[in-house]
Amino acid sequence: MRSLIHSFAMVSVLAWSVGAELTFVATARQGGREVDRSDIKFSAIPPRQHRRHGPPYTNVNATSHADVNTRRDRDNVSYSGNWCGASQHSSTSEPISNVFAYFTAPDLTLRTETPAPQFAAAWVGIDGANCRKTLLQAGVTTIVNSNGGQSASAWWEWYPEAAYTINNLPVKPGDWLSVNITATTPTTAKIVISNVQRGYMMVLTITNGPKLCREDAEWIVEDFYDAKGQVAFASFSDVWFQEAQATTVNGKKIGIDGAAMVHLQDPDGDVVCTPWKYDNSIFVVSSH
Repeated sequence: MRSLIHSFAMVSVLAWSVGAELTFVATARQGGREVDRSDIKFSAIPPRQHRRHGPPYTNVNATSHADVNTRRDRDNVSYSGNWCGASQHSSTSEPISNVFAYFTAPDLTLRTETPAPQFAAAWVGIDGANCRKTLLQAGVTTIVNSNGGQSASAWWEWYPEAAYTINNLPVKPGDWLSVNITATTPTTAKIVISNVQRGYMMVLTITNGPKLCREDAEWIVEDFYDAKGQVAFASFSDVWFQEAQATTVNGKKIGIDGAAMVHLQDPDGDVVCTPWKYDNSIFVVSSH
């Protein structure tokens, strides 16, 4: 599937400025054709309220459940109040330059005895765990209403400065997406976000962003925060992450092996979301 993404060309250039600093240029193609400039639109989201940077997790050494090959490995298991997935760390001598994965947009069902609407977001990002001062990420959020109806939207964010919903990127629950983030320097980056099933790709080139540490790579399902606090977390069909990989500035490839497998706990301490590692590049996130 990677070759499909790389076959697109950048077209339909638009530029936006955020304040006096961060600037980004957007290009897009759908079905092999360039997207008209007037159809590339974004809606601003307050970064400090839409998603919380950095999970308040604690690390423990624990034995994982048997994976698909019935192996029992010693994994670095973590617990968070809002993240669920894999969080990988790299040393300062090997700063992360790229993170990539294919993943499914969350397909939600209502939790009983929890008010609607309910939500779940899935994303790929750099920093936000050990380095909590900044986070560059892109993904998709799904909402389910009281009648069971769902809607999904793609977005990107460079915390703490800018966050945007991508209004015209088509996505439905269960669609396969890919996110490819390259931090060309600590303050410049390129994001390629694609709906592989619907033949849509957007390229964002961003300059003058908040300085990244480039210490962390993440592949996460999140119970995020809005202006009123943490949103109600929905149940969901398994969210798969495939070809999950990070690359350092020296060209070193890093997968899931050795990552913190982050389990999400509710305020009562009950685990409501668990990641299951299959191999160095594939894992699945399951709700309880």
